[in-house]
Amino acid sequence: MEAYFDGRAAGYGQLDWHTGYAERLVALAGLASGMRVLDAATGTGLAALAAARVVGPPGEVVGVDISAGMLQEADHLLAASGLANVTYVKADVTTLDEFEDESFDAVLCCAGMLYLSAGPALSAWHRVLRPSGLLGFSAMRAGFPVAARVFRECAASFGLALPDPMAEVGTEKSSREAVSRAGFVFERAVPGVIALPPRNAADLWRGHALSPNYPELASLTSAELAALESSYVARVSEVLSEPGTFDLPVMYVYARKP
Repeated sequence: MEAYFDGRAAGYGQLDWHTGYAERLVALAGLASGMRVLDAATGTGLAALAAARVVGPPGEVVGVDISAGMLQEADHLLAASGLANVTYVKADVTTLDEFEDESFDAVLCCAGMLYLSAGPALSAWHRVLRPSGLLGFSAMRAGFPVAARVFRECAASFGLALPDPMAEVGTEKSSREAVSRAGFVFERAVPGVIALPPRNAADLWRGHALSPNYPELASLTSAELAALESSYVARVSEVLSEPGTFDLPVMYVYARKP
């Protein structure tokens, strides 16, 4: 997983939709000046920087990620921002062993749920939050994006039952249940739509084939993988020009520790 994100780090923070996604999560969170915020799976620090501007000099934001490459890019963006209230820590956001219990006023996670096991992550975030502390995370709707759904359908024809990585929190019902199991009180799920940049079929194939969400692909022979690639490229090419193919329905989920 770490190597995968190290490979994606360069240029990640320059994608406009990533920036807007992070800023929307922070804007809806209702953070206040002086808060201490943990940004879980911070990546290049887009949500961390947005949160830092809200909590101001009296506050503090700690961004946590497993990827040294992402954190290196985050340091570059932080230096360019002029902000002095952000620090980054390389750590596993599903354990957060480096942090004491009840040490943050808010925990945010933008776009990270796609790659996390919700149960352990939410449990760790609950532990480090103070009573009445805020949890906020963004989540793609289950079944999206369209190109990923087509990929899983094609894989099924080769005997691979690939799970939807957003099944745990990709609906209001499932996200409500997940945060409740972790001890949070669900507050709201705000809907939204992200306009993803269009991509061609070959690029989409590479993205799915390399994704850490689909380790089952390793069970295919090279011939089977090539056949799956051919099947997917043909199928997804049929939908690339359809309206809404690159529209990504999302939710911004907020809950609170009692």
